[in-house]
Amino acid sequence: MILKAHILEQTMKNKVEAFLDRGEIRDCFDIEFLLRKGIPIPGLSGEQLLKVKELLNGFKAKDFKVKLGSILESDIRQYYVTNRFSYLREKISEIRT
Repeated sequence: MILKAHILEQTMKNKVEAFLDRGEIRDCFDIEFLLRKGIPIPGLSGEQLLKVKELLNGFKAKDFKVKLGSILESDIRQYYVTNRFSYLREKISEIRT
């Protein structure tokens, strides 16, 4: 059996590109999940980094409660309602272009 797959670093790259393209909260969740698993964010240009921060700042409480909350179990949902993407924000702030 032949199975085509890509490595987690490629998944991270795809998720970052998807987030920059569509700005969906679920992409941020996936990015943060991969970061917590030790997968680094790929190199971003200054413009991309600015856009990521802008999109992150655009999420409202309703996005965490409804959009993201609808796909998460209750314990994880409550974590994100309370902490939002604090871990992702911290890692983003460490990126130098």
